[in-house]
Amino acid sequence: MATLTQRQKEAATMPTYPEYRSLVPPLNANLHKGQGGRVCVLGGSSDYTGAPYFSAMSALRLGADLCHIICDEDAATAIKSYSPDLIVHPHIKIRAANAAQDKKTSNDIWAHTFDEINSLLKRIHVLVIGPGLSRDKGMLQTAKHAIEVAKEQDMPIVIDADGLFLIQNEPEIIRGYKKAVLTPNLVEFGRLCNAVNVDTEDEEAEQPAVQRLSLALEGVIIIQKGKSDVISDGQKVQVIDCEGGLKRSGGQGDILTGLVATSLAWGLAYEKEVWQHTHPVKKEDVAMTACFGACVITRECSRLAFEKHKRALQSSDVLAEIGPFFHLFYQKPRQKATWAEAIYG
Repeated sequence: MATLTQRQKEAATMPTYPEYRSLVPPLNANLHKGQGGRVCVLGGSSDYTGAPYFSAMSALRLGADLCHIICDEDAATAIKSYSPDLIVHPHIKIRAANAAQDKKTSNDIWAHTFDEINSLLKRIHVLVIGPGLSRDKGMLQTAKHAIEVAKEQDMPIVIDADGLFLIQNEPEIIRGYKKAVLTPNLVEFGRLCNAVNVDTEDEEAEQPAVQRLSLALEGVIIIQKGKSDVISDGQKVQVIDCEGGLKRSGGQGDILTGLVATSLAWGLAYEKEVWQHTHPVKKEDVAMTACFGACVITRECSRLAFEKHKRALQSSDVLAEIGPFFHLFYQKPRQKATWAEAIYG
């Protein structure tokens, strides 16, 4: 299901490096705090505290100005201890809601949680759903609420991990929302396809499964992670096959969500002309270009970390590569460089 036929590969398109580079806000005194991207990650449960950290910190390491994490109160202290750079909100009260003496008390707790989320999301550019979310009913209920609020605000949403479990069970939550990006791995991709009746084994199909999944969800962007990453918005297909690391440590998918979120936030600023530019990327291509660049950066940072650490590689090692690599990636090449020139110098 992850392999494209030769004909499908030949039909794939690719944004240029200068197009992705044009989405990156300049570093100058004319911009103020927040214009470089305000990202929010909703995840982090009593069992999973690392995933939202990797997502949020990768967003910051790429260049987002601010990153918030909405998590369960039992996860908040651990996440706060990982970094003072993160703004952590323990708005989800699973234990308190479950311990409530009556339904009214429980409902009041959830109403307060949703009010807090509604207020916070008014200040956010991009929402990430899923890292460390878990399949707890209350956590999934909160994620569903946040998705609906983000849709009302026309906000880009990146969904991964157990956020995809929510979508596979309720595809209508996201169907037709073209500012959503799903980032499934092999297993998650298969489950999503099954949920919307896309045959992943049809080798005669003119369109690859990733494109057919996007079409079934009416234009939602899919990043199908694998040996090569394949992206589709239902109309175009893009393939990222630059070399990545060979160690599959937990957390690398979370890092991708943060890089996608920051890239999408930059795309919003580009569309709003926060800085002067010549519009080299058409509005309809901004999101796909942002996703392509984020995948390239993730794969290269994984490769660089793997070269240093081999089997000992952990996602914290990949995280450490983002800032130094992106500085060279953005500053060193000619503005008209190819992707290979930008990546490898």
